[in-house]
Amino acid sequence: MKIIIKDFIKFFCIITVFIIIIINFFVEMKYDMNIIGYIKNSRPLTIEQRDWLMNHENLIYCADQNAPPLRYIDEDGQYKGIVVDYINALSIEIGTKINIKPMLWSEALVSISNGKTDICDMFESPKRKKDLLFSNPIYNLRGVIVISNDELDIKSYVDLDEKKVATPKGDYAIEYLESKVKNIDYYFTKDIYDALILLKNGEVDAVIGDEPVISFFISELNISNITQILDPPIYEKDVVFGVPRSKYTLLDIINKGIFNIKRKNQIEKIQQKWFGISAPISKKNNERKIMIIVGGVIVLSIIITYVLYFFNKRLKIEVQRRTEELYISNNNLQTTFDGLTHYMVVLNNDMKIVNINKSFCKFINRDKESLIEKVLEDVCCDSNKKLIYEEVGKLVKKTFINNKEHNKKIKYKDNVYEVHTFPLKDKQKNIIKALVMIKDITINHINDKRLLQANKMAAIGQLAAGLAHEIRNPLGLVRNYVYILKMKMNMRDEKVKKAIDTIESSIDKANSTIDNVLNFSRISNTGKEKINMKYFIEDILELEKKIMKKNKIFVKIETDNIEININQESLKHILINLVTNAVDAMPNGGTIKIQCKKLNKRLYIFCSDTGIGIKEKDLEKLFNPFFTTKGIGKGTGLGLYILYNEVEKLGGEVKVYSKLDEGTTFEIYIPLEMGSKKL
Repeated sequence: MKIIIKDFIKFFCIITVFIIIIINFFVEMKYDMNIIGYIKNSRPLTIEQRDWLMNHENLIYCADQNAPPLRYIDEDGQYKGIVVDYINALSIEIGTKINIKPMLWSEALVSISNGKTDICDMFESPKRKKDLLFSNPIYNLRGVIVISNDELDIKSYVDLDEKKVATPKGDYAIEYLESKVKNIDYYFTKDIYDALILLKNGEVDAVIGDEPVISFFISELNISNITQILDPPIYEKDVVFGVPRSKYTLLDIINKGIFNIKRKNQIEKIQQKWFGISAPISKKNNERKIMIIVGGVIVLSIIITYVLYFFNKRLKIEVQRRTEELYISNNNLQTTFDGLTHYMVVLNNDMKIVNINKSFCKFINRDKESLIEKVLEDVCCDSNKKLIYEEVGKLVKKTFINNKEHNKKIKYKDNVYEVHTFPLKDKQKNIIKALVMIKDITINHINDKRLLQANKMAAIGQLAAGLAHEIRNPLGLVRNYVYILKMKMNMRDEKVKKAIDTIESSIDKANSTIDNVLNFSRISNTGKEKINMKYFIEDILELEKKIMKKNKIFVKIETDNIEININQESLKHILINLVTNAVDAMPNGGTIKIQCKKLNKRLYIFCSDTGIGIKEKDLEKLFNPFFTTKGIGKGTGLGLYILYNEVEKLGGEVKVYSKLDEGTTFEIYIPLEMGSKKL
C-alpha cells in the first residue's frame, strides 16, 4: 500500500509539472508572457495603482504625427491609426483617459525621456532603456530597406556602408545599424514621406524604416514601379510601450491593460478593422491543438487519480477526518461571512485572529496571510488601535465572560461604526471563538441629521411665512399713513420731507428683507426651474449682506446674463455653502469673487476668496461628513459635504485649490443636459 502511495505521488508530480509546462507554453504563445506574469496581470488594479491613476487623471500618449497606417493626422485633423485604436482600447481597460499628442518622432522621444509625456510605443533598445521602462509586447513590426530599381550595389544592410541613407531622426533602425555598419551617411528627415521624396529625386541611395509606413507612402507617392523593398527585412521585433523610469507604477498598470486587450481579442479586431485580416490566424490552430493536449492530460490525470484512490484506504480515512474538520469550520464561519460587506474578524480567547474577511483587511491595510494567528493588538497600527483594539477588545472580552452578544456605537475619525460581537460555540456549547462584525453606519447617521435639519428648515419656512405676514400688515399701515401725511403736511419743509423719505426707504428695505427670507425658506420640488444666474446670486448674497458689511468683505460678480433650467433648491444649497465658507475664511475682511459661465451645455461656477486658506493635508478630507477646521460651536462639518452631494446629485464635479494665507478657489461644473457630464 505504501508503494502505491509513493508511486501515486511521483506520477501526480510528473503530470502536474507537465501540465504547468504546457499551460506556460500556451500562455507565452497567446499573451507573450509566462504563467507568473499571467497570474500577476490577470488581477484587478491594486489600491496603490488606482490611487496613482486618480492622482494622474489624464495620461498623455505621444508618437509620430505622420506614420500611416500606424498613426497619422487625416485631412479632417483627426489623429487616427491602428496604434491610436490600441491606445483607446488601453484607456478603456485601465479606466482612465489617455490624451493623444502627435508630434515629430524625434520630439516624441525627447518628450517621453524627459517625463513630459507618459506613454509612447517603440522598439526596446539598450540606449532607450537608460531613460525608459518597457511594457509587455503590444504588436510586431519589421524594419526594411527601400532602394531605387536602378540601384544595383545594395542587396542587404551590409551594403549600406558609405551610402546615403534617409530616415526620420531618432528611428530605431539607426541604433540597430550603428552596431553593424560603421560608415553610413544619414540624411535625417521629419518622417518617412520626406525620406521617400529624397529617394524619388535621387538625393539618397536608400530609405530605412517601418515596413507598413513605407508601403503606405510608396503607394501614396505612386513610386512602386521605380522602387523596391529588399528582402529579407533588417529586423522583426516586438513593439512595446515605453514609460519614464520615474513612473514604474504606470508600467504595471499598462501591462494589465495590455493583458486584458489580448484576452478580449481586441488586437485581432483592430487588425481586422485596418487590414481586413487577423494576424494570429495560424496561432489559433496551434492553440486548439494545445487545448486538446492539455485537456487530454487533465482527463488522463483524473482517471489515474480516481483509480488509485480506490486502492488507498488511508486516503479515505484522511478524507473523513478532513470532512469532519470542514464541518466544524463551516458551522463556525457561516455566521462570519453572512454579511461580507461589513468588517468581520474571528478571535479566540487569547485575542488571536482565527479568520478575517477582505473588508477588514482592506480597512487596516494588511493582507490576510500576515494576520492569521496574530494577536489583534499587534496587527493594529497606532492610528486605529482605539477602534480595533481598545473598543473591540473590550467587547470581545465581555462576550467570553458573559456568553452573550454585545454591541456599541463608536466614532472613529470622520466615520461612525456599529460594533457587534457574537459568541461561537462548539458541540459542547462552550465558547471557543468570538465573531466581531463592524458596520459602517456613517451614511445612516448623516441621513438622520439631514432629515432633522430638513424638518427644522421646513419649520423655519413656515415660521418665516407667518412672520412675514404679521410684519407686512403693519408695514402696509405705516406706508398708507405716510402717504396721508405726505398729502396733509407741508412737503416744502426739508426736515419733514427727509423724515418721510427715510420712513419710505426703511419700509422698502424691510420688504426686501422679507422677500429674501421667503425666497430662502421656500421648499422646492426636485424639478427644474428657469432662473437668471446673476439675480439668483444677488439674492443669495443678500442673506450674508450684514455680516459681510461688518467684516469688510467685498463681493465681485462676473457673470453674463445667463438663464438656465436647473434644480433651484440644489443650486441654492451649493451657492449658500460656497459664500458662507468664504465669509468664515475672512474674519479680517477680504474679497469674494464669483464667476459663472455657460459653455458646451454646462454651467461653470468659480468662487474664490482671499482668506486664510486650507492646509494641504486637510484638502483630501474637506468633503468628508463632520470634518471641520472651525472652532467648537462654529461649524458642523456638514456644509461642504452637503455641497458635494448636491453637485453629485446634479451630475457635476467639484474641485478645490487652496494655499495658506492666500485664499481658496472652488471650481464647480454642472451639466445642463443629459450626456453633457463627461469633459
